[in-house]
Amino acid sequence: MNKNEMKSKLEEMLLDLQLEEKAKNTLKKYKTNIESFIEILPEKEITKEDIIEFKKQLIELGYKTATNNSYIVSVNKFLKYCGLSNLTVKQVKQQRRSCLESVISISDYKRLMRYAKQFDRMDMYYIMMILAKTGIRIGELKYFTVENLETKYIDVSNKGKERVIVIRQDLYRELKRYAKKNHITTGYLFPGKTKGKMINDSTIWRQLKRIAGKARVNKDKVHAHSFRHLFAKMFLEEHPGNITELADILGHNQLETTRIYTRTTSEEKRKHLEQIKF
Repeated sequence: MNKNEMKSKLEEMLLDLQLEEKAKNTLKKYKTNIESFIEILPEKEITKEDIIEFKKQLIELGYKTATNNSYIVSVNKFLKYCGLSNLTVKQVKQQRRSCLESVISISDYKRLMRYAKQFDRMDMYYIMMILAKTGIRIGELKYFTVENLETKYIDVSNKGKERVIVIRQDLYRELKRYAKKNHITTGYLFPGKTKGKMINDSTIWRQLKRIAGKARVNKDKVHAHSFRHLFAKMFLEEHPGNITELADILGHNQLETTRIYTRTTSEEKRKHLEQIKF
């Protein structure tokens, strides 16, 4: 198979993934990663050496291991789709870290909330509150509408899986107060500039990083899963060992995925060790 044939195959694959109801961001990731791969290919029949060369280039560019492997996973999936499973390559080896340094702590969260209120970014204030008190993914924020809020149980569908988000009573009251004060009577709780559309995910993270800068919270800690991790940590502190229920709340199929949240930061390890007296 040559370069031009691969371009046609990519269009077919993206259409099939769309019919499988893959998330918009997933489709975008596959498209971007695979187009980057096809772009560097020579104008000849593709060989295993070409794929290995692509992998080498990724490493030389200095991307993080997770980013390199994201490209490799996308390319391997594409090669299998093309019937070229024999050309797939191994992912870059990554030592599993026992610490989770780049996630916010409860003190970071409180500081972010305080500064969001101080700079009158109440939309960001309540978005952070939802993320931290429900553990939802950022893509699930779209289910927070005036209508859905009334039920206190929000049905969400993500990556072909369905689950229920339980709205705590204190969160319910806060969000009702926010909607009333901002005259939001229907639709999204956090509308964007375009009528009928929600605020864009990238806009949310850009604003949150701006707040983090003002609050002197490490901006690297303010990312998509950071608040979800905080929620999981706080849940396990209140309900130690209840991994099964947490997995259900977070929408995980595998308990191993949920166990990630039981890992500690280096600072937490230090505190635990300091408490040992003998």
